[in-house]
Amino acid sequence: MSDTKTSPAAQAVHPYADLSSARKILLVATTFCSYMLFAVAWNWGDMYVTSLGFSASRTAVMTNAITLAQVLGSLVAANIIVKLGTRNAYTLAGALIIFGGVVSLTQAFPLVFFIRFVMGLGGALMVVMGSAIAAKVLTGRDLQVANGINSVAFNTGLAVAMTFGVRVFGRPVLGVLIAASLSLILLVVWLVISKMILRPEAPQEVAKDTSYTMADGFKEWFNWVFALAYTGLLSYYIVAFTFMDPSTIRWVVYAGIVGALSGTIVSARVEDRVKPIVVVWCGLAQVIAAAGVLAMSGHRLEILIGVILGIVIFFPMPFFVQTAFIRPGVTPRQIAVTFSIFWAVSYGGSVFIIMIFAWIADATGGLIPGTNIPASVAPMIFIVVAEASFLIGTYFIWRWFKKQQIFEDEEIAA
Repeated sequence: MSDTKTSPAAQAVHPYADLSSARKILLVATTFCSYMLFAVAWNWGDMYVTSLGFSASRTAVMTNAITLAQVLGSLVAANIIVKLGTRNAYTLAGALIIFGGVVSLTQAFPLVFFIRFVMGLGGALMVVMGSAIAAKVLTGRDLQVANGINSVAFNTGLAVAMTFGVRVFGRPVLGVLIAASLSLILLVVWLVISKMILRPEAPQEVAKDTSYTMADGFKEWFNWVFALAYTGLLSYYIVAFTFMDPSTIRWVVYAGIVGALSGTIVSARVEDRVKPIVVVWCGLAQVIAAAGVLAMSGHRLEILIGVILGIVIFFPMPFFVQTAFIRPGVTPRQIAVTFSIFWAVSYGGSVFIIMIFAWIADATGGLIPGTNIPASVAPMIFIVVAEASFLIGTYFIWRWFKKQQIFEDEEIAA
């Protein structure tokens, strides 16, 4: 990684300006793999829940155990960083994810819900802190690349889980234990790497970090629209890998990795003023492709449409994430608060959307026996409509940037 867009003056004052490329790569790789394994644990945990034979509503409740935890974890993540420090807070997140492996020891509904909730809490803390760590250590193009790579961590984890899930499909307990064990290994790696790279936080730095609160963040228009735009898309994606045909969704996930990596490369080379409009056009393509997957169900072109869907969902993610970083004068603390609100609101909204999806599914025939696939098309139509929030929200963000004349002012100054 090379920080090509950071001026010499900025590098002189940045506390990590002398950090080598090798250590930057090591740090990004560690946070990437850690969150990737959270996705593996989530998916293989879903396999275990499915093996318990719950109804669509109860299966959705189990999924929402994680999404509810994401809401709580996201709301408190920024403050936990201040209380514990970056390194200890990220370590706590990793430990909570490992705790998810305990679910293999019980079949009781309340205990399964609690354990999944705790694991989800760890995932919520980890994703928010990953963004904060990147903003703290990296700048310029390095930061854009790191954000792009981390945006595909969850999708990569799903791809790994689906690819190797067939080997543990008949033994879901084994899958849960493997995921927890791998997360434990990555936690040890994090403890070593973070000690090598992250520097002790000075008291004055912590005091500065508390100057921008969650209350301040909730007052900002951008934070709300940024989060609500993602809510429908997140709900659609969670429903997709939980309640849709795995043979098709597998291709969506695989294509998503290609899309996100391509988006990362392109985003790092595209001017900031172009990024919001790229996201809007991809949002339109998402709605069309999502409807296409539904309309072409069972058709020989279904997989092709699924590949297109995966690409248009994840290609704009590096661009979308970067819109939070290109706001004038934004600080690492503001980034942490923005993403705390982002994940809290989007996961909170997805809880309601997924439960409505499940209620519609139960009211229109339930699930096809032996699967998590709804018997009726009605819930699928609902989730496609909900997915359109991404198009609507990103359109408003684009208009906001144009109204602020941020990029035009930068060009004049140049």
